[in-house]
Amino acid sequence: MTRTIAVSLYNRVHLDIAISSPVPLALETSRLSDTPHPHAEIIRTWQLTPTALLEGGYHNLHWLVATPSWTELVLRRYKDDHFADLDYEFEVMRLLHGRGLPVPELVEHPLDCDGTTWCLFTRLPGASYTAVTVEEQRCRGRLLAEFHETSKQLTHLGQRQGWVVPDERICDPALLAAIRRYEAVRPDDGYLLRWHLERAVERLGAIDLEGAEKFVLHSDFVGRNLLFLDNELSGIVDFEATHLSVRATEFLLSWRGCYDDVIHGYEEIQKLDELDWQLLVPAFWSWLFIGMKAWIDNATTDQLRQQEFTWPIKMLLRRSELFADLSEPYPGRPGR
Repeated sequence: MTRTIAVSLYNRVHLDIAISSPVPLALETSRLSDTPHPHAEIIRTWQLTPTALLEGGYHNLHWLVATPSWTELVLRRYKDDHFADLDYEFEVMRLLHGRGLPVPELVEHPLDCDGTTWCLFTRLPGASYTAVTVEEQRCRGRLLAEFHETSKQLTHLGQRQGWVVPDERICDPALLAAIRRYEAVRPDDGYLLRWHLERAVERLGAIDLEGAEKFVLHSDFVGRNLLFLDNELSGIVDFEATHLSVRATEFLLSWRGCYDDVIHGYEEIQKLDELDWQLLVPAFWSWLFIGMKAWIDNATTDQLRQQEFTWPIKMLLRRSELFADLSEPYPGRPGR
Protein backbone atom coordinates (compact mmCIF):
# COMPACT_ATOMS: atom_id res chain seq x y z
CA MET A 1 0.00 0.00 0.00
CA THR A 2 1.32 3.45 -0.92
CA ARG A 3 2.04 5.65 2.08
CA THR A 4 1.33 9.36 2.02
CA ILE A 5 3.98 11.61 3.52
CA ALA A 6 3.24 14.31 6.08
CA VAL A 7 -0.25 14.88 4.71
CA SER A 8 -1.53 15.53 8.21
CA LEU A 9 0.76 18.57 8.30
CA TYR A 10 -0.84 20.00 5.19
CA ASN A 11 -4.47 20.54 6.07
CA ARG A 12 -7.24 21.45 3.66
CA VAL A 13 -7.22 25.11 4.59
CA HIS A 14 -3.49 25.43 3.85
CA LEU A 15 -3.86 23.51 0.62
CA ASP A 16 -6.61 25.76 -0.65
CA ILE A 17 -4.52 28.84 0.12
CA ALA A 18 -1.34 27.44 -1.36
CA ILE A 19 -2.86 26.45 -4.68
CA SER A 20 -5.82 28.76 -5.06
CA SER A 21 -4.90 29.08 -8.75
CA PRO A 22 -3.78 25.56 -9.60
CA VAL A 23 -2.08 24.61 -12.83
CA PRO A 24 -2.16 20.80 -13.03
CA LEU A 25 1.06 20.15 -14.89
CA ALA A 26 0.88 16.37 -14.66
CA LEU A 27 -2.52 16.41 -16.34
CA GLU A 28 -1.78 19.15 -18.85
CA THR A 29 -1.30 17.63 -22.29
CA SER A 30 -0.92 18.66 -25.90
CA ARG A 31 -2.43 17.07 -28.97
CA LEU A 32 0.10 14.79 -30.63
CA SER A 33 -0.57 16.43 -34.00
CA ASP A 34 1.05 19.62 -32.68
CA THR A 35 3.95 18.11 -30.73
CA PRO A 36 7.00 15.83 -31.06
CA HIS A 37 6.20 12.15 -31.47
CA PRO A 38 7.94 9.21 -29.77
CA HIS A 39 10.35 7.28 -31.97
CA ALA A 40 8.49 4.72 -34.07
CA GLU A 41 10.94 1.95 -33.14
CA ILE A 42 10.28 2.50 -29.43
CA ILE A 43 6.52 2.41 -29.98
CA ARG A 44 6.81 -0.80 -32.00
CA THR A 45 9.17 -2.57 -29.60
CA TRP A 46 7.09 -1.84 -26.50
CA GLN A 47 3.73 -2.05 -28.30
CA LEU A 48 2.54 1.33 -27.13
CA THR A 49 -0.11 3.76 -28.30
CA PRO A 50 0.86 7.40 -27.63
CA THR A 51 -2.07 9.50 -26.49
CA ALA A 52 -0.59 12.85 -25.40
CA LEU A 53 2.56 14.76 -24.66
CA LEU A 54 2.81 15.54 -20.94
CA GLU A 55 3.85 19.14 -20.39
CA GLY A 56 5.79 20.70 -17.55
CA GLY A 57 9.24 19.09 -17.90
CA TYR A 58 12.29 21.23 -18.64
CA HIS A 59 14.88 18.77 -19.92
CA ASN A 60 13.29 15.43 -20.74
CA LEU A 61 10.18 14.71 -22.80
CA HIS A 62 7.29 12.60 -21.48
CA TRP A 63 4.33 11.04 -23.25
CA LEU A 64 1.23 9.46 -21.88
CA VAL A 65 0.99 6.07 -23.61
CA ALA A 66 -1.25 3.02 -23.45
CA THR A 67 -0.41 -0.68 -23.59
CA PRO A 68 -2.45 -3.16 -25.68
CA SER A 69 -4.63 -3.67 -22.58
CA TRP A 70 -5.01 0.14 -22.28
CA THR A 71 -2.97 0.48 -19.11
CA GLU A 72 -1.68 4.06 -18.98
CA LEU A 73 2.08 4.48 -18.60
CA VAL A 74 4.58 7.32 -18.94
CA LEU A 75 7.23 7.17 -21.67
CA ARG A 76 10.33 9.27 -21.07
CA ARG A 77 12.92 10.41 -23.58
CA TYR A 78 16.02 11.55 -21.73
CA LYS A 79 17.82 14.68 -22.85
CA ASP A 80 20.86 13.97 -25.01
CA ASP A 81 23.38 14.87 -22.28
CA HIS A 82 21.58 13.12 -19.45
CA PHE A 83 23.39 12.24 -16.23
CA ALA A 84 25.36 9.01 -16.30
CA ASP A 85 24.55 5.88 -14.28
CA LEU A 86 20.82 5.57 -14.88
CA ASP A 87 20.88 2.30 -12.95
CA TYR A 88 21.54 4.32 -9.80
CA GLU A 89 18.42 6.42 -10.47
CA PHE A 90 16.29 3.32 -11.02
CA GLU A 91 17.61 1.56 -7.92
CA VAL A 92 16.86 4.58 -5.73
CA MET A 93 13.31 4.64 -7.07
CA ARG A 94 12.88 0.91 -6.57
CA LEU A 95 14.04 1.04 -2.96
CA LEU A 96 11.94 4.08 -2.12
CA HIS A 97 8.86 2.46 -3.65
CA GLY A 98 9.57 -0.68 -1.63
CA ARG A 99 9.57 1.44 1.51
CA GLY A 100 6.11 2.77 0.74
CA LEU A 101 6.80 6.09 -0.92
CA PRO A 102 4.65 7.09 -3.92
CA VAL A 103 7.39 6.79 -6.53
CA PRO A 104 7.00 5.58 -10.15
CA GLU A 105 8.08 2.02 -10.95
CA LEU A 106 10.30 1.19 -13.88
CA VAL A 107 8.31 -0.92 -16.35
CA GLU A 108 10.93 -1.34 -19.08
CA HIS A 109 14.69 -0.94 -18.80
CA PRO A 110 16.27 1.77 -20.97
CA LEU A 111 16.49 1.43 -24.73
CA ASP A 112 18.84 3.50 -26.86
CA CYS A 113 17.50 4.47 -30.25
CA ASP A 114 19.22 6.80 -32.73
CA GLY A 115 21.31 8.35 -29.96
CA THR A 116 18.46 8.93 -27.51
CA THR A 117 17.57 6.98 -24.36
CA TRP A 118 14.01 5.89 -23.57
CA CYS A 119 12.37 4.45 -20.42
CA LEU A 120 8.88 3.41 -19.43
CA PHE A 121 7.36 4.10 -16.00
CA THR A 122 4.08 3.56 -14.21
CA ARG A 123 1.79 6.56 -14.18
CA LEU A 124 0.99 8.07 -10.79
CA PRO A 125 -2.33 9.77 -10.08
CA GLY A 126 -2.70 13.42 -9.22
CA ALA A 127 -1.43 16.76 -10.46
CA SER A 128 1.34 19.17 -9.55
CA TYR A 129 1.02 22.91 -9.07
CA THR A 130 3.02 25.98 -9.99
CA ALA A 131 1.79 28.32 -7.24
CA VAL A 132 4.75 29.20 -5.00
CA THR A 133 3.33 30.70 -1.80
CA VAL A 134 4.51 30.74 1.79
CA GLU A 135 2.13 27.87 2.57
CA GLU A 136 3.31 25.82 -0.42
CA GLN A 137 6.95 26.31 0.53
CA ARG A 138 6.30 25.33 4.15
CA CYS A 139 4.49 22.18 3.06
CA ARG A 140 7.22 21.26 0.61
CA GLY A 141 9.85 21.71 3.31
CA ARG A 142 7.95 19.41 5.68
CA LEU A 143 7.53 16.81 2.94
CA LEU A 144 11.24 17.00 2.16
CA ALA A 145 12.14 16.35 5.80
CA GLU A 146 9.86 13.31 5.79
CA PHE A 147 11.39 12.15 2.50
CA HIS A 148 14.87 12.32 4.03
CA GLU A 149 13.81 10.06 6.88
CA THR A 150 13.48 7.33 4.26
CA SER A 151 16.16 8.30 1.74
CA LYS A 152 18.91 8.39 4.38
CA GLN A 153 18.38 4.62 4.72
CA LEU A 154 19.81 4.17 1.20
CA THR A 155 23.36 5.34 1.79
CA HIS A 156 24.64 1.79 1.22
CA LEU A 157 24.25 2.56 -2.49
CA GLY A 158 27.29 4.80 -2.28
CA GLN A 159 27.93 7.64 -4.69
CA ARG A 160 26.49 7.86 -8.17
CA GLN A 161 28.96 7.78 -11.01
CA GLY A 162 30.05 11.28 -11.99
CA TRP A 163 28.87 13.01 -8.80
CA VAL A 164 30.89 14.51 -5.95
CA VAL A 165 30.17 16.45 -2.77
CA PRO A 166 30.23 20.27 -3.10
CA ASP A 167 33.78 20.90 -1.87
CA GLU A 168 35.28 18.49 -4.43
CA ARG A 169 33.51 20.29 -7.28
CA ILE A 170 34.06 23.89 -6.32
CA CYS A 171 37.64 23.55 -5.03
CA ASP A 172 38.93 22.08 -8.30
CA PRO A 173 41.73 24.38 -9.56
CA ALA A 174 40.78 23.47 -13.13
CA LEU A 175 37.36 25.05 -12.60
CA LEU A 176 38.94 28.34 -11.54
CA ALA A 177 41.23 28.20 -14.59
CA ALA A 178 38.20 27.68 -16.85
CA ILE A 179 36.38 30.63 -15.28
CA ARG A 180 39.44 32.83 -15.80
CA ARG A 181 39.47 31.84 -19.48
CA TYR A 182 35.83 32.86 -19.75
CA GLU A 183 36.53 36.10 -17.88
CA ALA A 184 39.23 37.00 -20.42
CA VAL A 185 36.60 37.26 -23.18
CA ARG A 186 33.56 38.32 -21.09
CA PRO A 187 35.05 40.41 -18.26
CA ASP A 188 31.82 41.44 -16.50
CA ASP A 189 30.13 38.03 -16.37
CA GLY A 190 33.43 36.24 -15.82
CA TYR A 191 34.38 38.40 -12.85
CA LEU A 192 30.93 37.86 -11.28
CA LEU A 193 31.36 34.09 -11.59
CA ARG A 194 34.89 34.18 -10.19
CA TRP A 195 33.89 36.46 -7.28
CA HIS A 196 31.29 33.95 -6.11
CA LEU A 197 33.49 30.95 -6.88
CA GLU A 198 36.35 32.25 -4.75
CA ARG A 199 34.08 32.94 -1.79
CA ALA A 200 32.58 29.47 -2.02
CA VAL A 201 36.05 27.93 -2.18
CA GLU A 202 37.14 29.95 0.86
CA ARG A 203 34.18 28.67 2.89
CA LEU A 204 34.14 25.06 1.70
CA GLY A 205 37.90 24.73 1.84
CA ALA A 206 37.78 25.27 5.60
CA ILE A 207 35.17 22.53 6.18
CA ASP A 208 35.96 18.82 6.41
CA LEU A 209 33.08 16.89 4.85
CA GLU A 210 34.71 13.48 5.11
CA GLY A 211 32.78 12.46 8.21
CA ALA A 212 29.64 14.51 7.56
CA GLU A 213 26.31 12.67 7.47
CA LYS A 214 25.28 11.83 3.92
CA PHE A 215 21.82 11.42 2.41
CA VAL A 216 20.56 10.05 -0.88
CA LEU A 217 19.03 13.21 -2.30
CA HIS A 218 16.18 13.77 -4.71
CA SER A 219 17.97 16.94 -5.93
CA ASP A 220 14.95 18.64 -7.53
CA PHE A 221 12.27 18.70 -4.81
CA VAL A 222 10.17 21.42 -6.44
CA GLY A 223 6.44 21.85 -6.88
CA ARG A 224 6.25 20.41 -10.38
CA ASN A 225 7.74 17.13 -9.15
CA LEU A 226 5.16 16.56 -6.41
CA LEU A 227 1.70 15.19 -7.25
CA PHE A 228 -1.40 15.62 -5.12
CA LEU A 229 -4.76 13.86 -5.28
CA ASP A 230 -7.65 14.78 -2.98
CA ASN A 231 -5.29 16.92 -0.88
CA GLU A 232 -2.86 14.05 -0.30
CA LEU A 233 0.61 13.52 -1.71
CA SER A 234 0.22 10.93 -4.46
CA GLY A 235 3.55 11.07 -6.24
CA ILE A 236 7.21 12.10 -6.15
CA VAL A 237 8.72 12.13 -9.64
CA ASP A 238 11.87 13.07 -11.57
CA PHE A 239 14.84 11.41 -9.86
CA GLU A 240 17.23 12.06 -12.74
CA ALA A 241 19.74 13.93 -10.52
CA THR A 242 19.51 11.73 -7.42
CA HIS A 243 22.89 11.13 -5.78
CA LEU A 244 24.66 10.95 -2.41
CA SER A 245 25.68 14.15 -0.68
CA VAL A 246 25.41 16.23 2.46
CA ARG A 247 21.92 17.41 3.38
CA ALA A 248 22.47 21.07 2.52
CA THR A 249 22.90 20.10 -1.12
CA GLU A 250 19.22 19.12 -1.26
CA PHE A 251 18.13 22.72 -0.81
CA LEU A 252 19.88 24.03 -3.89
CA LEU A 253 16.92 23.72 -6.24
CA SER A 254 14.15 23.56 -3.64
CA TRP A 255 15.40 26.75 -1.93
CA ARG A 256 17.13 28.49 -4.88
CA GLY A 257 18.51 31.21 -2.67
CA CYS A 258 15.11 32.84 -2.10
CA TYR A 259 12.40 30.36 -0.99
CA ASP A 260 13.32 30.60 2.68
CA ASP A 261 10.05 29.08 3.87
CA VAL A 262 11.04 25.72 2.36
CA ILE A 263 13.82 25.58 4.92
CA HIS A 264 11.59 26.92 7.70
CA GLY A 265 9.09 24.17 6.89
CA TYR A 266 11.85 21.57 6.93
CA GLU A 267 12.87 22.70 10.41
CA GLU A 268 9.33 22.13 11.68
CA ILE A 269 10.15 18.42 11.27
CA GLN A 270 13.93 18.25 11.49
CA LYS A 271 16.31 20.95 12.70
CA LEU A 272 19.34 21.74 10.58
CA ASP A 273 22.66 21.51 12.39
CA GLU A 274 25.56 23.95 12.38
CA LEU A 275 27.23 22.23 9.44
CA ASP A 276 24.06 22.53 7.35
CA TRP A 277 23.96 26.28 7.92
CA GLN A 278 27.67 26.65 7.10
CA LEU A 279 27.18 24.74 3.85
CA LEU A 280 23.86 26.20 2.71
CA VAL A 281 25.12 29.14 0.61
CA PRO A 282 28.48 27.80 -0.66
CA ALA A 283 26.84 24.51 -1.61
CA PHE A 284 24.15 26.46 -3.47
CA TRP A 285 26.79 28.43 -5.34
CA SER A 286 28.74 25.23 -6.02
CA TRP A 287 25.73 23.63 -7.73
CA LEU A 288 25.51 26.54 -10.17
CA PHE A 289 28.93 25.66 -11.58
CA ILE A 290 27.97 22.08 -12.52
CA GLY A 291 29.02 21.39 -16.11
CA MET A 292 30.57 24.83 -16.56
CA LYS A 293 34.19 23.69 -16.69
CA ALA A 294 33.49 21.04 -19.33
CA TRP A 295 31.53 23.50 -21.46
CA ILE A 296 34.23 26.18 -21.32
CA ASP A 297 37.01 23.68 -22.01
CA ASN A 298 35.23 22.51 -25.17
CA ALA A 299 34.18 25.96 -26.39
CA THR A 300 35.87 28.13 -28.98
CA THR A 301 36.73 31.72 -28.19
CA ASP A 302 33.83 32.88 -30.35
CA GLN A 303 31.44 30.57 -28.49
CA LEU A 304 32.69 31.95 -25.15
CA ARG A 305 32.00 35.49 -26.33
CA GLN A 306 28.39 34.55 -27.02
CA GLN A 307 27.79 32.47 -23.88
CA GLU A 308 25.99 34.42 -21.14
CA PHE A 309 25.36 31.79 -18.41
CA THR A 310 22.15 33.70 -17.75
CA TRP A 311 20.51 31.30 -15.28
CA PRO A 312 23.55 30.66 -13.02
CA ILE A 313 24.26 34.38 -12.87
CA LYS A 314 20.66 35.15 -11.97
CA MET A 315 20.85 32.61 -9.13
CA LEU A 316 24.25 33.87 -7.92
CA LEU A 317 22.88 37.39 -7.53
CA ARG A 318 20.15 36.28 -5.14
CA ARG A 319 20.31 37.09 -1.46
CA SER A 320 17.99 36.34 1.46
CA GLU A 321 18.11 36.53 5.25
CA LEU A 322 19.43 32.94 5.32
CA PHE A 323 22.68 34.00 3.61
CA ALA A 324 23.90 35.26 7.01
CA ASP A 325 27.57 36.37 6.74
CA LEU A 326 27.56 35.69 2.97
CA SER A 327 24.72 38.14 2.33
CA GLU A 328 27.03 40.87 1.04
CA PRO A 329 25.67 42.07 -2.32
CA TYR A 330 27.88 41.51 -5.33
CA PRO A 331 29.90 44.75 -5.64
CA GLY A 332 30.46 44.62 -9.39
CA ARG A 333 33.70 44.48 -11.33
CA PRO A 334 36.33 46.97 -10.14
CA GLY A 335 36.63 49.97 -12.43
CA ARG A 336 33.08 49.67 -13.77
